[in-house]
Amino acid sequence: MKRLVLLLTMPLYVFVVSAQVPFKVITVNGEIIATKANVTLQNGIEVSSDDNFDFRKPNSRAAMINSERGRIVLTEQNASDAFSKAAFAPPISSISSRSATLSNIADLKNTFDDKVLIIESMKLKVGADEFPMEDNKFFYIRYTYNDETVNKKLTFVNDTLIIDKDELFSVDGKAIDNSGVSQVSLYYYRKGEQKPESILINTFEPVFVNSQQLKPEIDIIYKELKGKSSEMLLSEIYDYLNMFYGKIDKEDLKVWLKKEYKSDF
Repeated sequence: MKRLVLLLTMPLYVFVVSAQVPFKVITVNGEIIATKANVTLQNGIEVSSDDNFDFRKPNSRAAMINSERGRIVLTEQNASDAFSKAAFAPPISSISSRSATLSNIADLKNTFDDKVLIIESMKLKVGADEFPMEDNKFFYIRYTYNDETVNKKLTFVNDTLIIDKDELFSVDGKAIDNSGVSQVSLYYYRKGEQKPESILINTFEPVFVNSQQLKPEIDIIYKELKGKSSEMLLSEIYDYLNMFYGKIDKEDLKVWLKKEYKSDF
């Protein structure tokens, strides 16, 4: 009889333990309150998976991570089962990195599509066969600012294209508020024998962030997954940034991670 009672109580014990898993908050968009702990979610704090959550602003969401369970995105829509196995962010380690060089227009279109995250600046190697860069052949970005069209020639070094926020968002040598910028498009210009030609690559939305803003968030993922493979770390960080900020070039991300975390990447 005692053995039967023990067996019957074990599932309940397992449930209680699994329902109280601690998760670290990576970042929050909006405002969310953990009501049992009576704390506002913010970067770095720890909350229990059995807490209740009050979403104070519409469309609020939070990214959280546990070293064993993985990463979740908490929203008002999934709050009741956000910590169930099905709600965890899927692994993306199978996503392969592109070639180190953007060799054709398809590569460029795919890179500059929708929201594009740039950590301070972006450096991309571009195939010189298709898109040589020199005085009469170069990339430029066109955008609208205060109802005026602005064309900005992009810096390059040999076959490396550089997009820098300070250079991009300046007019007549003065910095502008990029919140007033719209309709951002990448073009390739070449001066032909007959007439100049501008080729539209793609229209996109650049999302610039600096290292000081991003580092505390990435630190949470890095510390929680310390000891995991570098490929898993890269994949989790890559997926998080794509979900919360915008599409980031994986090769450019590797460069930033190696600088911030030395040999781990």
